[in-house]
Amino acid sequence: MSTIRQYLVFLTGHRIPANAPVEEVGSLSKIGAAIAFASFLAALQFGIAGWFLAMDLHIGVQICMTIIFAVIGAAIVLVLDRNFIFLADTRYETDKKLTYVYLGIRIFLITVIGSLSSQFTMPLFLKSELAIHAQDMKDGRYTDAKVRYQEKYELSDKTAAVSNLEQRSTQLRKELQDLTPALIRQRNASNQCAEDYRKKTSTTFAPDLDENEIIHLYAKDKRACEQLEEAYRQNYRNFAGPRETELTAMGEAMPQALAAVEGAKQDIAANLAKTSQIDEAYINVASADVLSSLITHSPGVFFKYALITLLQLCLELMPILLKLQAGQSALGHRAALVAHQNKTSVLSEINRSVSRRLDSEAELQLAQHGRALVTKDQQAELQERELSMTKHKIVYDIANQKLRQELDELKRQNSTYGRLQNQMNYTFTQAADQFMNKVVTPTVAVASGAISDAFAKPSNPNVIQTESNSARVFNFEPNTQTQLKAAS
Repeated sequence: MSTIRQYLVFLTGHRIPANAPVEEVGSLSKIGAAIAFASFLAALQFGIAGWFLAMDLHIGVQICMTIIFAVIGAAIVLVLDRNFIFLADTRYETDKKLTYVYLGIRIFLITVIGSLSSQFTMPLFLKSELAIHAQDMKDGRYTDAKVRYQEKYELSDKTAAVSNLEQRSTQLRKELQDLTPALIRQRNASNQCAEDYRKKTSTTFAPDLDENEIIHLYAKDKRACEQLEEAYRQNYRNFAGPRETELTAMGEAMPQALAAVEGAKQDIAANLAKTSQIDEAYINVASADVLSSLITHSPGVFFKYALITLLQLCLELMPILLKLQAGQSALGHRAALVAHQNKTSVLSEINRSVSRRLDSEAELQLAQHGRALVTKDQQAELQERELSMTKHKIVYDIANQKLRQELDELKRQNSTYGRLQNQMNYTFTQAADQFMNKVVTPTVAVASGAISDAFAKPSNPNVIQTESNSARVFNFEPNTQTQLKAAS
């Protein structure tokens, strides 16, 4: 097998040795040749695009741009076609839906890239038409920009203001030159009066009158002429004064209006120069706007553009069409079998690992279940112990409560009996005291006095009083002992 055929097969994604039989290669070399042709076509189209895009630059930069664009175009088509051909040739699945999906994606990419590349090659096939239309677009854009900038800077309004000032100034000058009939009559009357006065003063001669007397003689006529002249001058000032003031104001406003017009013209000229510079730099035969406008306005150019685009699309779709026609190659089938075996072995390993994982998870769940049962038994036993302790505690608390209630009842009974006994003792003691104080003591005193008197022995009152007191104290001792016993 030749080296060229090896390279062509390599373009399809396969690697074969030099001694590989031709039967295994099949139509891969033809598909590789189609991929190489499509890559060359893309490199040519992108190179033309780079050449036209760098048209206004230096020739060295233009050549570099052409080479860079050509390499990019060839790499894009080569990578896409090579990957798709290899993927379609090494698929094992019998279902072709995914293949058709890949084919649709690849056709879409080819259509997009082919449309762009066809636009790149249009300046080569439609150079004269694009150049003429580009110049027409520049002229049209210049006219539109001129109108737009004139509206922006209000040139028409400013020019109209200057024209209005000039017309008004001309009208005012004309009105000042052409007086009204009334003023003309007043002026003529004043001039006629002055002429008549001069004639009278110049034609009047008398030997007995001098010049001053003659002037004095016609003083009345002179005053009449002066009144006419003064009335004329006053009416003239009333007529010409506002017009002269307005004319002066317009004379002052005229330079400002002219300066505004000149400034607007300068701004418009600067913007138009900038716009023209941009249009000259970017509106050329490689501009997409020029191509789109030309296709829109010229049916012949549109027909030519469509034919060239379809031709380029067919040439770029050639590898895909050849692959669909040739089917799967022997190398692709063998690679698909190997990939399927690897996939099957990997899936089996995955299944075994999943099975082992499921078994280990089941054992772990069983162990966790047994541990949970033991834990529940321990918890049940602990709860029973806690319940038993709680029961004994409740019984003990109930017994203590009963004992406490009995003790409280005994205390209550003892306290009631003590209060009754104390009350009775107190009542008895109080009655005995009253009896002793009111009955016994006076009686004893009387008896003691009688006996003392009878025996006639001297007696000490203090001693008698002490004995009486001791007798009274003796009476209280039993009550005190009784109270102490009740309290205990």
